[in-house]
Amino acid sequence: MHGLIFASFRDYLVTEHGAGVANDITAGEPQYTLSQAYPDEQFLALLERACARIALPREELLFEFGAFTAATTFARLYSVLFKHSQTARDFLLTVETPIHEVIRETLPDARPPEIAVTEVGEGDLQIVYTSPRRICAMLRGLVEGTGRVYDEALEVEELECMHHGAPACRFEVRFPYTRAGSARAERV
Repeated sequence: MHGLIFASFRDYLVTEHGAGVANDITAGEPQYTLSQAYPDEQFLALLERACARIALPREELLFEFGAFTAATTFARLYSVLFKHSQTARDFLLTVETPIHEVIRETLPDARPPEIAVTEVGEGDLQIVYTSPRRICAMLRGLVEGTGRVYDEALEVEELECMHHGAPACRFEVRFPYTRAGSARAERV
């Protein structure tokens, strides 16, 4: 898993749960670097420690972490990509190529998930996610966090899930509302 995920997880823990909790959970962990990939098992073990320490179910913690990562870490790190898209929908349609393809080329051991985003219905999107990590709740959080960057309320429904025997997780994303007075320009 990409070192960026580990670094963002620590930021999430400090910001949302406090430095003491973050230090308890990450005690003994190495200093993760953004230019390196780490074994998936390291992140999953860290995640389990966090769930036990914070007393949140795994799926809820993954969702919260995903939303934080999109709205905070990714919005800061990939600000140029966010600025090129006018809406969360536009951003989600283009996210796989510039981010995951670069990761696949520069860090072959990182193994980012496979994500296919297609247009369906009246402006809705379908996202198909496959990964041996099976952390689809994090993807749902990433999608909703992307909406926060653009100050848009999104509805994300998981229609199929690998945890329930499906070969991939399939989400439908609806864009029913855009909040008035978007602060997107100032936040991105």
